[in-house]
Amino acid sequence: MPQIGYAHRPVALGRQGMVASAHPLATLAGVEILKTGGGAADAAVAVNAVLAVTQPYCCGVGGDFFCLYYEAAARRVHFLNGAGRSGGRASLDELGRRGWERLPVIGPATVSVPGCVRAWAMLLDRFGTRPLPELLVPAIHYAERGFPSTLLVSQATREMASVIQDREWHRVFAPEGRAAELGELLVQPDLARTLRELAAEGPDLFYGGRIGCAIAARLAEDGFLTGEDLRDHTGEWGEPISTGYRDATVHEPPPPTQGLAALLALNLLEGFPLARHRVHSVEHLHLLIEIVKLAYADRDRWIADPLQARVPVPALLSKEYAARRRKAFDARKAQAHPWGDPEGDTTGFVIADAAGNIISVIQSLFNPFGSGVVPPSTGIVLQNRGRHFSLDPAHPNCLAPRKRPFHTLIASIVTRDGAPVLGFATMGGNGQAMFHVQVLTNVLDYGMDMQEAIERPRFLIGAFLPDEPADTVRIEGRVDRPVVAGLARRGHAIRTESDFYHKVGHAHGIAVRGGTLMGGADPRGDGLALGI
Repeated sequence: MPQIGYAHRPVALGRQGMVASAHPLATLAGVEILKTGGGAADAAVAVNAVLAVTQPYCCGVGGDFFCLYYEAAARRVHFLNGAGRSGGRASLDELGRRGWERLPVIGPATVSVPGCVRAWAMLLDRFGTRPLPELLVPAIHYAERGFPSTLLVSQATREMASVIQDREWHRVFAPEGRAAELGELLVQPDLARTLRELAAEGPDLFYGGRIGCAIAARLAEDGFLTGEDLRDHTGEWGEPISTGYRDATVHEPPPPTQGLAALLALNLLEGFPLARHRVHSVEHLHLLIEIVKLAYADRDRWIADPLQARVPVPALLSKEYAARRRKAFDARKAQAHPWGDPEGDTTGFVIADAAGNIISVIQSLFNPFGSGVVPPSTGIVLQNRGRHFSLDPAHPNCLAPRKRPFHTLIASIVTRDGAPVLGFATMGGNGQAMFHVQVLTNVLDYGMDMQEAIERPRFLIGAFLPDEPADTVRIEGRVDRPVVAGLARRGHAIRTESDFYHKVGHAHGIAVRGGTLMGGADPRGDGLALGI
């Protein structure tokens, strides 16, 4: 059970609204929208715009946007897919013509259409009550006047300065050859101009106006995107995917996101009495690690753009399939798990408003500073989501023109009997699905409040270094040493990290208990949760 005083921060409380985001200035901007009568959708755009300024290495208008929106009046969860597609020139034949054996990690060829701005407009058209110009005022202010650089922004800029070659990026983020130091103002006048023009002209500026032309011109020679790709971009409203877990329903974004992996893991866990194990005991962590490995094996085999590939979501999420896959778990030892056959640097934030609406958002450039490409005179960092395509012609996520890549971006809303229980989102790349599983089970199985659920130690499976085995389990140093030793005896390749390890995500969430909003923000990052 949860421990009194375990969390380093108290859980945030509110009755009329709440914002939990990755930067205090963004949280304050959202709270101000709520205090003046705006709704969750309005606050989400204001929050995201400020994060685009204050977290330029994580997110921005040059990236993609997904959200789950709980509409209180209809008692239902909606899904907004704001992801862009690959360029019309993206193909295996084009790679061959260029003499490339693999896709680069950063650079112009990794840029897919940025979907964020169109998604903002779609969100406001359906659920907003405030005009875009009003919502962009705080972001324009911080871009034009500057904001004090956080340690995370300074570190990310220094680390990427030796990797990114784009001259415009260096002019914007490392003038005079250095990054802004902690507390030093980071001023982005080109981005302020872009946001001001966006407020005046709307999203068409981004996809066909000055900004769209600047993006197309920058990528004309060595990218895959064209002006036509930008002009033709659309987002879509749709339905989330979901599964029952214990007495709740967990909603996640559908493919091409990895929300399916989080639901697969929860389906598998439902067959075990998780709460009988002491939290962060050997038995608890061994079970979670092995179940996550099973779910990720299916993730890597099946998830792709469902409009261009067969993704058997209903079969994968069936309870019968979970029962078959569950048999592979061995309580005594770690294993490598193959995929099954069912037929045989990002920002996440959550907002709740006085009407009972909740929005859970995930928005990203993917790698730190995305592609590292900044079209001149825009201040916009373009994402590198296009790096996540497979080059295997038989794989459903194979590179092809105008195709959405596999996305690590996910957000979650949990309901019970049609009413919201919590909203949750976290950055963390490939680890997001396993972080969802860890935090959600902390709440749903162990009864923790949102702040404690977020602060509890987390693990991350997967290689980060070329010489590191893919099954390495990185685990935070707050886990007891005898537990780490016990996991090693079961065959896990354990690597102990710092107490609050930055690569296990910066998570944010809001839970609803008896009409009170209870928010959490991750001490691993710069975030803040505030209620009203």
